[in-house]
Amino acid sequence: MAGAIWKAFVFGALVAGAIGPIALLIFGTGARQGFGAGALAGLGAALADFLYALGAFLAGAILLQLLAAHEPAIRAGCALLLIGLGAVMLVGLLTEHATPQAARPAAHAFLPTFLLTIANPMTFVMFAGIVPQLPVTSSLALTAGLALALASGSAAVNVAIAGAGAALGKALPGERPRRAVSAAAALGILAFGIAGLLTAF
Repeated sequence: MAGAIWKAFVFGALVAGAIGPIALLIFGTGARQGFGAGALAGLGAALADFLYALGAFLAGAILLQLLAAHEPAIRAGCALLLIGLGAVMLVGLLTEHATPQAARPAAHAFLPTFLLTIANPMTFVMFAGIVPQLPVTSSLALTAGLALALASGSAAVNVAIAGAGAALGKALPGERPRRAVSAAAALGILAFGIAGLLTAF
């Protein structure tokens, strides 16, 4: 059973390490707001992964099959969410440039990443691939252990991404380059959303 726990941990790390809108959001948050905010954003994503894993392991392939029946609509909805998030981030950067505001508390980075990870279609796709490879059991303790191991792997990589973003943010001279990193992350998220919408159907 230890092998399954390690397998779940590695899978969580792979999910978090996949280049995508979640990683971009965490990296950009770390670069702009510092390591604390970036780490909280990463933990928000890890919590979403934990809940996804818990549901997948408890319900097994049945739940994923039900979701797969509505996959095009889910993909389209999630793509629109990514487009909206990217647009809001860009508008926020422009508005902030015109009227500078006080920095938001680091805790505010947690919820957006959590919600985006829950809605991210790639999360669904990757979990659909891992469920058949791990033991689906009626044991609540084992199920929770697997989900926690997966979330731990996700959290470890997400915090590392936040650290890399924070290091880059500190290395950049002045606010303008840090804003450029945030803008690039926002554009990347927007691009993922547009690509997802074009391929949803």
